[in-house]
Amino acid sequence: MFAVLPHPLEHLAQFFGTGVLIAIAAAAGTVFAPRVGLVTTIIDAALSRQPFAARARSNAALAVGVGVAVALAIVALDVVVFAPLVPETRTVAARPLWTGALAALYGGLSEETLWRYGAVSFLAWLFTRVVRGPTAYWAAIVVASVVFGLAHLPATDALVPLTPVVVTRTMILVGLAGVAFGWLYWRRGLEAAMIAHGAAALIVHVTAPAIGI
Repeated sequence: MFAVLPHPLEHLAQFFGTGVLIAIAAAAGTVFAPRVGLVTTIIDAALSRQPFAARARSNAALAVGVGVAVALAIVALDVVVFAPLVPETRTVAARPLWTGALAALYGGLSEETLWRYGAVSFLAWLFTRVVRGPTAYWAAIVVASVVFGLAHLPATDALVPLTPVVVTRTMILVGLAGVAFGWLYWRRGLEAAMIAHGAAALIVHVTAPAIGI
């Protein structure tokens, strides 16, 4: 939170409000994730004093690959599909690149705790009460990704007016990322989703603007 709100006294309500949400999500993940087989692979191994270096390297390689692929898909969709429909999104005042790096830190840690560890864990537990097998997990991932996209609309509105096309753009681009990160959480653990999110955000918020995309 401090990474994206470097002056918390000026945003005290947001600072503590988001902190409370992260705490609730962390508690929800702690309660519900073990019940549906979702894990924090590296943390679990470290806490149980099991070797985890090799697994961490394997997960990190896959996570970075998924993050890069997601970022390239987002940038391509935005440039090819949405930029001609919403040209005002390309004229938003540029921000210093270091703020994009801090946003990647916030996204990888805070947003993954909120939307994957908290939301997906709870929803997966909820859906497994109704359906069995992968359907419950995919339903949890998709629903959490939709809410993840909706949560980005206020920030989008602060940059450009919300129109049907702008809302569709946000929901598709953010939702695509949410599904990919949710799949990683399900198959490889929370840390993989965190690494992928951070890698994708660095490309979208730092690399792409730096080369003029």
